[in-house]
Amino acid sequence: MDALGATLKAARGRLVAHLARSLGLAQLGLAEDAVQTAALRALETWPAQGVPANPAGWLYRVARHAAIDRLRAEAPLVALPEDDADENFVQAAVPQRFGGELDDDELALLFALCRPEVPLATQVALALRALGGLELDAIADGLLTTPAALAQRLARARTELRDTDLGLPAGPELAVRREAVLSALLLMFNAGWQGRGDDPRALCWEAIRLARAVAAHPWAAHPDADALAALLLFHGARLTGRLDETGDIVPLPGQPRDRWDMGLVRMGYTHLQRAQRATSLSRFHLQAGIAAEHAIASDYAQTNWAHILGYYEALVELDPSAAPRLGHAIALAEAGSPQAARERLEALLEHVPAALRAHTLAALAHALARLGELPVARARLAEAIVCAPGDADRRLLQRRAQALQPHP
Repeated sequence: MDALGATLKAARGRLVAHLARSLGLAQLGLAEDAVQTAALRALETWPAQGVPANPAGWLYRVARHAAIDRLRAEAPLVALPEDDADENFVQAAVPQRFGGELDDDELALLFALCRPEVPLATQVALALRALGGLELDAIADGLLTTPAALAQRLARARTELRDTDLGLPAGPELAVRREAVLSALLLMFNAGWQGRGDDPRALCWEAIRLARAVAAHPWAAHPDADALAALLLFHGARLTGRLDETGDIVPLPGQPRDRWDMGLVRMGYTHLQRAQRATSLSRFHLQAGIAAEHAIASDYAQTNWAHILGYYEALVELDPSAAPRLGHAIALAEAGSPQAARERLEALLEHVPAALRAHTLAALAHALARLGELPVARARLAEAIVCAPGDADRRLLQRRAQALQPHP
């Protein structure tokens, strides 16, 4: 149902955050379940009774009643919060892609979940689940873990957070939580980029909206937040050229630059300029610098790979994990050092996480092809096809493999 989908797209995070503030952070899981219950009720009733004048307010009231009913059934003698069902919960107007300001409840929930006593990956997972509505498998892929292990982490974390107040921290408390908040928004965008969720592009736009709002909030504003907003805007600009009419991935070298959204690129540069007030560069600054190099190039051949390689070298110094090392090796090959790229990629393959294995194999095949070792490159692509993370990735790798076949 279009009306329900649009309402959830615009207001799901606000609904969960508002419920969590009303019921207490200990009931975060219940808040998430109650919003889902309300959505199912809407599917049953809206077609017959019509879409209510305030769809988000309707969902909030139904979700809150469902949550209260469950709490009463589980603990009938426990005092419950008064029914605030909530004439003030008004659907955000979102006529434009990033319309609507960040609701304080959303910001409070983001920072409340990202507490330093909880492991960073678990902080990120809690935020993605609550505000992004992502399923466990999508979150697990982004965090390079398994859904079962992630479910155990989330259960432990929710127990630890039972007595946590849902309020926006200030001063020193913000700094220690900022990294997790920004990481969660980056992974939310990446999930949409990879086609995860019910509406992947909407997930990307929501991540951009939240990142820009964090950067603009007087308490949460920070150069790192502007750098993240710039990064997401540069990548968001390419969404219009990333898929062809059939839904197949168009690799960056083949993307028509005139299909990119230059308005988003300009917004990205505005945030990147603001990010320059930093006294030290974060990984978000370096990643935004890489994305900016792609955005400024008039075509793929004009890409300044020397600059990109420099950014990646600094990024690997800050974060030597698998993903930056993979990007560094790809930049090496594009900058004219395919043998060095091959060596790094072969070393990376020995312990690369499963979620990055197909991408690493494809990058290795590309380096091998540049070195003229086409049979080995085809073999590596065949391995990559087997472990491709999705159908669109698999079709892209199959096209690459076909292009490497010997001509009769």
